[in-house]
Amino acid sequence: MKLPMSLAVAGPAARVELPSLAAAAGLVVLRVGAVLLRPWPLALAVDHAFGPAPAAGAPFAVLVLAGTGSVVLSAVIGVLDMASLRTVEGAAERIGAALRATMFQRTMTRSLRWHDRMRSGELVSRLTTDVGRLLDAVVAVTTSFLPDAVMLIGVLALLIAFDPELALVGLTVAPVLGVLAVRQRRRIRAAQQDARAEAGRLAGATTDLLRNVRAVQAFGRIDRAAAIFGSRNRAVLDVELRAVDVDARWTPMADIVLAIGAALVLVVGGRHVLAGALTVGQLLVILAYLRDLYSPVRGLTRLSVVLAKAGASAVRVREVLDCDEAVEDRPDARPAPRLRSGIRFERVTFGYEPGRPVLDRFDLDITAGETVCLLGPSGIGKSTALLLLLRLYDVDAGRILLDGVDIRDCDQRSLRDRLAFVPQDPWLLDATIAQNIAFGNQNATRVGVVAAARAALVDEFAGRLPFGYDTPLGESGVRLSGGQRRRVALARAAVSPAPMVLLDEPTASLDPVSAAAVIEAIRTTTAHRTMLMVTHDRDLAAIADRVVTLDHQLAGRR
Repeated sequence: MKLPMSLAVAGPAARVELPSLAAAAGLVVLRVGAVLLRPWPLALAVDHAFGPAPAAGAPFAVLVLAGTGSVVLSAVIGVLDMASLRTVEGAAERIGAALRATMFQRTMTRSLRWHDRMRSGELVSRLTTDVGRLLDAVVAVTTSFLPDAVMLIGVLALLIAFDPELALVGLTVAPVLGVLAVRQRRRIRAAQQDARAEAGRLAGATTDLLRNVRAVQAFGRIDRAAAIFGSRNRAVLDVELRAVDVDARWTPMADIVLAIGAALVLVVGGRHVLAGALTVGQLLVILAYLRDLYSPVRGLTRLSVVLAKAGASAVRVREVLDCDEAVEDRPDARPAPRLRSGIRFERVTFGYEPGRPVLDRFDLDITAGETVCLLGPSGIGKSTALLLLLRLYDVDAGRILLDGVDIRDCDQRSLRDRLAFVPQDPWLLDATIAQNIAFGNQNATRVGVVAAARAALVDEFAGRLPFGYDTPLGESGVRLSGGQRRRVALARAAVSPAPMVLLDEPTASLDPVSAAAVIEAIRTTTAHRTMLMVTHDRDLAAIADRVVTLDHQLAGRR
């Protein structure tokens, strides 16, 4: 039997929690047993206290016994409910945490080509809402499918033992419900797939607008941002309302079919009571069991709705987990050399889109200890050369050599340990200055962080902040100026033991005073290191040992 997609996707993360899920399953089976005993105190009271021949001299005692039994059974059912729910919900949350961790790890290792197509808000939606839908399916299968299936079997056995004819009458509606449930599940899954896709687009648009709120306000385009959000929000509302409508139409159909079955049993069972084949108490037990029969039938059909919703989310989660678009290490990858001789770009060709190369047969030699500056117009491929050296993308043709070794033969982690990168947008974590600097070296000490900060001239402004190096910077380092953020990024490179530093437009958009401070910080943090930098700043280019100009023929010109 093929597992529902939601359970198949959650399965690998659920393996560790199988003992907890099994314990929860055992508890819900015990609960079913207690529920099956629940009608009998009422039958005892009706037949032996209120019937035509009450128990000799003790009708009140029978009532007390029946009432006590009802209370005890209700208490047992409640305790088993609580225990099973705590067990399965705890297991589900741990499964969710493991699944989110796997998805996050997966997204962090996918290629930048994939990330260029996948919006961050969409990924957040899949990591949170869609994983939550999968957990709903895990909980529902344990707390609904299993007890409902056991209840269905138990009730059928008891009904057949009491009165086979009534059991068959009650089951006449089951095939109709089955057909309706299958049709409904298909409709709900289609509606939920549309709803989840629109919700992902809303999350992406919202994240983009919130991340750029300063630009929105600066350009006075709050109305435009509201219109973009409103359009996406209305689209989500429309598809969610359609999904709700599809789901809601199921409830009256199921209830009507089940009511018809109960009415048939009441009529036929009443005739059996009048004929003396059943007592009133036994008929009440049968009707109670019939209710317990229809409850799991209704539960199983509702489970199909939960699984349909989870199935729509499972498709989106699986797209992340199954994506193999990544810059992969070769099976025989080895640690990268220490950079003793130099770097060589050898007839490197690369394009972000097929047939449109950004670099075409590009050659460049960098000697260890040398500072090389790449100049040229925007879009010529200067920054691309840095990304290729980091192996954030792989070359389409040609090769890049580190001490004579093709970097594709090196494992990525060791390669990037040899390179300290300062991007054009000096991204900072929502953390303290010290934590942002320490991000450049997993073994960084407080002494090393402070030394790197001094080399990058961070100490010039850190001392004026409320908590010095322990001052939180806010999202993307919003509490610092552009020049200050660049200096923190340089300190992050300085604390790294990497023998080579890559700089991408480190003085872009800075005023002359800030640019001069950053250039001075570059001098101090990159002393005795190999450096490859990209810039339009002639003052920064002047500190290089050699300037390489890229022209529109996409070849290196010395």
